[in-house]
Amino acid sequence: MKILITALIVSSLVTGCQSATPQSPARLETHASYAAQGKQSSEALVASLNRQYNDINEDCREIGTDLRRGHYYCSGLIVRGTTDGDYLPWTHSPNSMNRGATSFSWIRRDAHPKWSVMRQAGFILRNAVEGHRLGLPGYDAGFICLFPKDAGTGQNVRHNGCVPREPGNGVHRVYPQPKATHKNSEYAWGSCESFGITTLEGWIAYTGDMQFSSSTQCSWNADSQKGWRNSIAMQEHYPLWDIAWNELLMATVDDGYGLKDLISAVFVDSVDSAHYDSGIETARNFQ
Repeated sequence: MKILITALIVSSLVTGCQSATPQSPARLETHASYAAQGKQSSEALVASLNRQYNDINEDCREIGTDLRRGHYYCSGLIVRGTTDGDYLPWTHSPNSMNRGATSFSWIRRDAHPKWSVMRQAGFILRNAVEGHRLGLPGYDAGFICLFPKDAGTGQNVRHNGCVPREPGNGVHRVYPQPKATHKNSEYAWGSCESFGITTLEGWIAYTGDMQFSSSTQCSWNADSQKGWRNSIAMQEHYPLWDIAWNELLMATVDDGYGLKDLISAVFVDSVDSAHYDSGIETARNFQ
């Protein structure tokens, strides 16, 4: 089941406080996590999420080194929809552990599909820059690659799911990855760069029209600013895919338990009462 997002609404289960942002066609209802609530009021959480969502910075710089990082580092919302299974929601699922990567999505004002994630509930991670601003922990290392659209990587173990599941139209020749010395350089890798693809035109030529499948996409290095810009720019060229979310793959270097401290909120699908009613208990369990 997918989440249709049509307006950003943030609230707290404890206080019932609610706020909305009319400037975007997105709808996401979230609830403050208990860990974050101890340090942030509901109003501060609303302001934080809206600030990240509306920030369209294209030049994120690493704190302390000023090195270039991907858009996720300083802007937008890092989102994961997951099930209420026999593992803690912020830990990596057995399937993710087998693949070596967990799927997240990323949304912001200029990059928001009609559908954002595949589950009725999930959580939002605080990015590194917002964490630094608030004096709270933020996510700064571990992402590998970015697919502009969901690439169906669930059973793909080739480079942790970052290699196209189906071959595209490009020449499969290995090119060097961008050199970097930032905190995420040991993880960041993209199959687009490995094929020598660096432009939007090159990505489209390699990927094709995706008329029948999105699994011909190559992925961008998670810390390539050019890759993030190309990922946003490709959207207008694929109107049939404007409902689909992107896919940002996180390396499963451990079981993921430490992500708990980076969660700023949990969300529930609130596109209609039926979705909300079936997802709210899951979201409460996540809290």
